Amino acid sequence: MKKIIIALSLLATMATPSLADVKNGLDHLNKREFEQASKSFITAFEKGEADGAFYMARMLELGMGVKPDMKSAIALYIAGSEKGSASAKNRLGLLHIEGVGVLQDYAQGSKLICASAEAGDVNGLFNCGTLYDQGKGVEKDPKKAISYYQKAVAKGHIAAKNLLAVALFQGKHVNKDPVKALKLFEDTANLGNPVGLYSIAQAYLTGNGVKKDLVKAHAYFNLAASRQHPAAAGARIELEKSLKPADVLKAQQIAREWRPSKVKSDKK
Repeated sequence: MKKIIIALSLLATMATPSLADVKNGLDHLNKREFEQASKSFITAFEKGEADGAFYMARMLELGMGVKPDMKSAIALYIAGSEKGSASAKNRLGLLHIEGVGVLQDYAQGSKLICASAEAGDVNGLFNCGTLYDQGKGVEKDPKKAISYYQKAVAKGHIAAKNLLAVALFQGKHVNKDPVKALKLFEDTANLGNPVGLYSIAQAYLTGNGVKKDLVKAHAYFNLAASRQHPAAAGARIELEKSLKPADVLKAQQIAREWRPSKVKSDKK
């Protein structure tokens, strides 16, 4: 593994012990201090922090402060996975599912992703759920998919909240609960998620789980459209036909004054 790391040509000198942990690496990464971050992640991995390999691999895959190098990134995902990084297992599993840089292999991909899920990785939980939902690499089991989504939701995963909310609205493989579904959509909408915003607009449009309010529906369609939801602009235009000009102005004011909560991004 040491030869692989050296071959990355990212370290002119060894990182000092003060940088030898993942947290410091992430602090440097957030400040766009890429060289210090890479040194910290690699030293962290060499000192036994398996996630150091995952974050270094992400830097290489995404070209953060360095020329993108998928081959070296995959080598680090493999190394991190073998040392127990749930995040590395999940990412390597996704690459196998997609067939990017490695053989497309649903069996191997699902094995890695669901192992990540069993280790409690939030993205692994969500991705394992989607595999059971689609029957990709595992036997299709929508109810099992829901159980994984619920675990991911408990850890705050945005896409899992949206998918679980859809299931709750429809009563699909789970007891129908429009009120709970709306709460989940509100959670993601408050973060500025376009799916959540669009779904809240639909709820106000139809009165499903909330009191019908066409002005608020227009406002949320407007917000979703501004975040490039593919159906929101058309829905807003159609709804505007049934609103008074004063109501449209009021809806636009609501959208203009709306502010999202602080967004926490999910890593893949």
